[in-house]
Amino acid sequence: MVSTTDPIHLFEQAAERWSSRPALRLGGKSITYQELDAWSNAIAQRIIARGHEGSRIAFVAEKQAGSYATILGILKAGGSYVPLSPDGPIDRWAAMIDKAGLCVSIGEQRIADLDRIDPGAGGDTTRPKSRPHDEAYVLFTSGSTGGPKGVSVSRSNLAAYLNHQLTVNDFKETDRFTQFFALTFDLSVHDLFVCWSVGACLCVPTGNELMRAVAFAQEEGITVWFSVPSLLILQQRMRALGPAVLPNVRKAFFCGEALTWPVVHAFARAAPGADLVNLYGPTEATIAIIGYAIDRGRMTAEGMVPIGQPFEGASARVVEGELELTGPQLAQGYVGDQPATDRSFRTDRGVRWYRTGDRARMDDQHILHYLGRLDDQVKIMGHRVEPAEVDAALAPLLGGAHTITLPRVEGGAIRLYTFVLGEVDQPRLMNELRRTLPSYMLPERIISVDRMPVTAHGKLDRKALLDRLDHG
Repeated sequence: MVSTTDPIHLFEQAAERWSSRPALRLGGKSITYQELDAWSNAIAQRIIARGHEGSRIAFVAEKQAGSYATILGILKAGGSYVPLSPDGPIDRWAAMIDKAGLCVSIGEQRIADLDRIDPGAGGDTTRPKSRPHDEAYVLFTSGSTGGPKGVSVSRSNLAAYLNHQLTVNDFKETDRFTQFFALTFDLSVHDLFVCWSVGACLCVPTGNELMRAVAFAQEEGITVWFSVPSLLILQQRMRALGPAVLPNVRKAFFCGEALTWPVVHAFARAAPGADLVNLYGPTEATIAIIGYAIDRGRMTAEGMVPIGQPFEGASARVVEGELELTGPQLAQGYVGDQPATDRSFRTDRGVRWYRTGDRARMDDQHILHYLGRLDDQVKIMGHRVEPAEVDAALAPLLGGAHTITLPRVEGGAIRLYTFVLGEVDQPRLMNELRRTLPSYMLPERIISVDRMPVTAHGKLDRKALLDRLDHG
């Protein structure tokens, strides 16, 4: 077991031990641990000087060096960070700011009427001595009632996750980690703090480098890969996952979506020396809480890869088909939304459990298998999406007209299609949605229908609607 797993303590230890090693690689340039440590110290000092020590602080989570220094600076000032998606939209930012009770932001861009702090590298770079608030970050996920839900994750939640990863894996200061995930996605927290805990280098793709992820990994000498399965499917389509194209990768993690055996086969051939691990965990259980180490000698030809067994100290159970989780990684709930917290978290015989909404089964070897969702929630490029949120955003634009947004798998990826009863101005509606929803939640098309088909039992016939995409 490691001596400390507080994320900032681990980073500071790495900065002292490996000060001249690269901590961050971005846009063809490297930033050393010493430089990133000093930069984040300067940000933390400005936060404290402005009286925001221990506060929740927002920033626009762009993939640029200042964002990484900002995350560290906020945590060093004892606060928690709230990343806002760079593509907005402004209305969604407003809902997040309101729910999280934010009053301060860091960055060049002014956000609403929040007190703004400069993210520059200059000024007092002395390491601050602040008393940390336990909350580490608040990340927002899609909500079925029409608004985002903010999950409050503590430093102790994150410390429990780091303790597991650093105990079971032999990460080294010479490793080079990918950072494929958006900073608004909790899997990015793994990238940052597992990497910086051991003095390794975090390699961040910019521009179109994410689309050519395999080529990026080759150019950067990546040794630790972490991505959603969708990214692998994209690389397959681009014919980038050829035999032994990733000879340097020694560890590969997959999370955020169901992982299929054909995808694993393709990556296993591409990275012949890599240990392969399928991870599972909602944001409410801090990054991942269940894992399955893939045995290359026992891979099958089809179906889904098991999600495995809970980390040490955590527990899982299946109650009436639904997977429930507990343990030290369990978040406190949703900020500004006690009813949602009460629906998703429950206490049974003194133990607090999170109801995932995922269907699962446990086999005779106590290995868990993911079977899909109980509700309509889907994963799009790893982001949790409630299609009903699209309908909620359209409601005020349509004056009560019936709408239904449905997911469909196309080429291994999930896409959304919205059906509207009656004639509508589709281009206008899409433009309006871009102001209220992030890009990954936008439907591929908005389709006008003259009636909503129903089944013999009078329920909406979703299959019949989706069939229209193929048959008109």
